[in-house]
Amino acid sequence: MSKAPATAAPRRISRSLKVLDRLAGIPLAIVLALTPKRPVVDGKRIRRIGLMKTAAIGDTLLLAGLLEDIRRAHPNASLVFIAGPDNIHAARLLTGRADEHVIVSPRAPLAAVGAIRRAKLDVIVDFGSWPRFDALLAALSGADFRVGFKTDGQFRHYGFDRAVEHSNSVHERENYRRLVGEIGVEASTEPRVAVPRALPPDRMPARPYIVFHPWSGGYLGTVKEWPGDRWVGLAQRLQARQWHIVVTGAAGDRQKSELLVDQLRSAGLAATNVAGVFSLAEVADVLTASEIVVSVNTGLMHLAALLGARTVSLEGPTPVRRWGPIGPRVRSVTTTFDRCGYLDLGFEYAGQRLDCMEGISVDAVVAAVDDLITATATTAPNAAPAITSKA
Repeated sequence: MSKAPATAAPRRISRSLKVLDRLAGIPLAIVLALTPKRPVVDGKRIRRIGLMKTAAIGDTLLLAGLLEDIRRAHPNASLVFIAGPDNIHAARLLTGRADEHVIVSPRAPLAAVGAIRRAKLDVIVDFGSWPRFDALLAALSGADFRVGFKTDGQFRHYGFDRAVEHSNSVHERENYRRLVGEIGVEASTEPRVAVPRALPPDRMPARPYIVFHPWSGGYLGTVKEWPGDRWVGLAQRLQARQWHIVVTGAAGDRQKSELLVDQLRSAGLAATNVAGVFSLAEVADVLTASEIVVSVNTGLMHLAALLGARTVSLEGPTPVRRWGPIGPRVRSVTTTFDRCGYLDLGFEYAGQRLDCMEGISVDAVVAAVDDLITATATTAPNAAPAITSKA
């Protein structure tokens, strides 16, 4: 079993790897159309199930409930989670954890194929919606039955024994549930993440504090970020609550997080920069102990929501119906600008407006924070029904 070091959460897969995935992956995937398609394996003979999601922390976390559903449907099977360096830490946080983890990278395709084949899978389920790399790994996995998405324009489904239409009109959680239905799983468990308790008390921020997560990784991730002066304005509006402000982010966000903290301190506010300081499990502890998390739409936002932390997400180009937070105590503040909420797989920026986040006012976020605090004043994390609303 492969093991990755506990480091701060890395970025999504790079743009250059996406280009390589398209140029090399499409022709190879089409060749796989010639391979014979096999019938689903008898459930009684399924002993090893591979679950593949090789990138994207937030998308990975949305699989949490499915692992429990799969275990219930196949109680005698071992679950092997196939992840990438980007999301292995998220995979290890899932409730109903996998029995084994395999780490693969598009930078080492032959090693990736070898690692998966050595897992000796009866079934492999590819949860990727666009990467041809993942589809090729599934096709070459040696598994007796291969399931994955057929996504418009992605040319990745040819090597699967069963391809499920990927929908851009439902939350990704629902796409995942339909996918595992092909191996006899009735998926209904809400995704959730247990508090890791990985951070010693002496390293926790002093309470009470609020978490600001202003940064988004991935292709054109800055388009999903809220203007810096509005974070300062939000902190000033919340100052009466006497919350310390903790700014989170990846290691690559360290410098710009420090600039934001300097702005907050210049405005007379107490703020601390922890970007890149904690592992993903440690950040989860920080989120859970916070008064509230305000975040752009990114992996950490999904983590906060699934932990049951009070979470306010800021939604510009990202539609709530596709990628909004799922959890017991959440709110989503959506932009007032038109022609926004257009992202599906995360890279459909061409010809779209790139200023959507400017359509989110400080007033709207303050209202969402106040409403969520009031509505959940007597509830603990993981204790209330999910609430998602526009402000």
